[in-house]
Amino acid sequence: MRRLLPALLAALLVLPTGCAQSKEEARDAYCKKVKAESESITRKVDEGGAGAALDLLPTLEGLAEESPDDLKDEWQTYLNALRGWRDALDDAGLDPEDVAKGLPEGLSREERQRVLGAISVVQGDDVKAASEGIEQQALDVCGTSLL
Repeated sequence: MRRLLPALLAALLVLPTGCAQSKEEARDAYCKKVKAESESITRKVDEGGAGAALDLLPTLEGLAEESPDDLKDEWQTYLNALRGWRDALDDAGLDPEDVAKGLPEGLSREERQRVLGAISVVQGDDVKAASEGIEQQALDVCGTSLL
């Protein structure tokens, strides 16, 4: 048993490194997914109105999971803002279209503040910079527009 333990530990240490993707492979996998999703994202944004970004959230989360390490922060910032907006709308019982032309009457002060705060975050400089970084990487590395 004692002789078997070092061999087993060595095998376990080798397994993760043998299965891991190189940075180039990870980038290629991400770009493949970006190219596969870019047309449908553009179409949904063009047709989707105020709620398009929230409708695309599962697709965007899938892209974020595949993104290279140097884009993880940008994706996290972007997705956290969208999730915050979604949650604020859900908590107030609203859809994105309900706030496209201003907040409806009948919201509590807390709901109003939360929705306005979430909209402010989505429109803020951090989210703008994150989306620009994601888009620039898609253009420069993957050769296609994304957001």
